[in-house]
Amino acid sequence: MMPRTVRVVVVEDFPLVRDGIAAALERDPLIAVVGTAADGIEGLRAAHELRPDVMLVDLHMPEAGGIMVLERLRAELPEILPIILTASEQGAPLLAAIAAGARGYLTKRSVAEELRQAVLTVKGGGSVIAPSLVGHLFQTCSQAARGEQPELRPVLTLTEQEVLRLLTEGLTDHQISQRLFISPRTVQNHLARIKDKLSLRRRSELVRWAVVHAMG
Repeated sequence: MMPRTVRVVVVEDFPLVRDGIAAALERDPLIAVVGTAADGIEGLRAAHELRPDVMLVDLHMPEAGGIMVLERLRAELPEILPIILTASEQGAPLLAAIAAGARGYLTKRSVAEELRQAVLTVKGGGSVIAPSLVGHLFQTCSQAARGEQPELRPVLTLTEQEVLRLLTEGLTDHQISQRLFISPRTVQNHLARIKDKLSLRRRSELVRWAVVHAMG
């Protein structure tokens, strides 16, 4: 019996790239692209409406980036399996994506067959990382084996960094929530976690920390 079709949503802000990815995936009879989205907010809406098996998500997008989408999917739709697509080959975003729930991490250098195999592998319970980025994971594991206790992700998630950056601009919780398309309560939760991570208590201390660390 042929396995059922894997339902995929593609989230990418450049139309030509988005259409190219969708066309490449559709060449496999086991894959059906059931929707596309131009940014993270549209992608999350499509996820709730279409309930795909797999989502291919661009790391850097307007409105809501890939890490924010991963965090929302993990909290709201954990059954959806996300794969990050990025033009970056740096290690920090890879580790942040894995920590946020990514099941795959590919660069935009990937060929069509690699994309198709990644979707099928992730749906089958596996994980996929672009070969050019595997070295970053080996380096992290090597540091841990030597007892160096490497930092497996940034102190703050990318969403928390964005909340903090907007805080330095003088925005209120409500204004930040509108800018990031999240609720004021979620903004407050992010700020509470930031305070815990940085061992700070006051809003003014958060702003001062962000300015010192060039986040403004």
